[in-house]
Amino acid sequence: MPMFDSDELRGLIAERGIAGFTLDTNIIDGLNNNGNLDNRILLSLENLKGKQVATILCDVVAKEVKGHMAQRHAAAHGELASTLKVYSKIWKEHAGFVEELAAKLVPADAIGAHADALLQAFCEKIGVEIISSNGAISVAELMEQYFENQPPFAGADKKHEFPDAVALAAIDKWAQEHGPVLAVSKDKGWAEYCEGSEYLYCASDLGKALALFHEDEAIVASFISSLGDAPDGDFAGEILDAIQRDLDDLDFQVEASAFMEWDTEVEEAVVESIEYTGGKEQRIVASDGQSVTFLVPVNAKLRVQAGFNFSIHDSIDDDYVSLGGTVEDVTIDHRYQVTVTISGKGSDEIAVEDAVVNPATKLRTVDFGHVEPFSEPEPD
Repeated sequence: MPMFDSDELRGLIAERGIAGFTLDTNIIDGLNNNGNLDNRILLSLENLKGKQVATILCDVVAKEVKGHMAQRHAAAHGELASTLKVYSKIWKEHAGFVEELAAKLVPADAIGAHADALLQAFCEKIGVEIISSNGAISVAELMEQYFENQPPFAGADKKHEFPDAVALAAIDKWAQEHGPVLAVSKDKGWAEYCEGSEYLYCASDLGKALALFHEDEAIVASFISSLGDAPDGDFAGEILDAIQRDLDDLDFQVEASAFMEWDTEVEEAVVESIEYTGGKEQRIVASDGQSVTFLVPVNAKLRVQAGFNFSIHDSIDDDYVSLGGTVEDVTIDHRYQVTVTISGKGSDEIAVEDAVVNPATKLRTVDFGHVEPFSEPEPD
């Protein structure tokens, strides 16, 4: 597969076509400077569980990571022990205190177990599946790759690529059984191997790779934020226009009371303002490679004007006699749900492709209360 075709990956992610996500050792090491696997970007891998994407690590990579962690821990242990010795030589009167402190240090032979426990805790929190490399590639296949300079073997240091070759074979095997995998590595050999695989994609930047899985949320959040930050802006205008189009059909009933017979005709219905009521919750209902569709709950302030005609029954002619009429206005609040489709994934520009009122939230009735047949307008 191509190294990193963001448009193709964006479409696959929207269609849930990416089954797994994995990291090379160099990516983890670059973010794990203190050796505790507590980097925020690494911890954000947990969010992939909500995307139905498995985070996998080949056992080869896991062992390399654990080994590098143990090296960092051992180096820190050794530096502290050495510093304490120097300190005790300079401040001999505190030698006893230094000995007590040194005795409380984690034993050097426990460093490996500590690194193992940290890795295990990380995998449990994130939901990492450690996949086995056992049987992923035969010795004959491995040697053929090596002597034929096939990825990931290349260059003068290709003898150091055997762990990568085994790891990539295991990941490729998992992908053949479960679905395509997006791998993240800064290693040229990984990129070249993935380019020749039917099931593997490769990215070099973890942040950009993870962002692809959250683009829907990002552009929806931007849209929703603008409704509050710019209530007279373009996005709020799109919502208001969708409600106004629905109101223009005048497809609702008028309710009222009066002391004589009446009939009515709606003359005007206008959206005066809207207010977003959904909080931070996102209600995404559909997505593809370029657009995302979601629900936007709003409270709309509506002004409705109707003309009322009054009449009384003439018992002699058995007919109704018109007595004239009046025009009434009423302002009401109504909760709408608008289905919005926006495009702009991977770009700085978000555009509204469609906005339509959810039929279940259409305005059904407007209550004018008690209407006086011959009411006079209040003086200014």
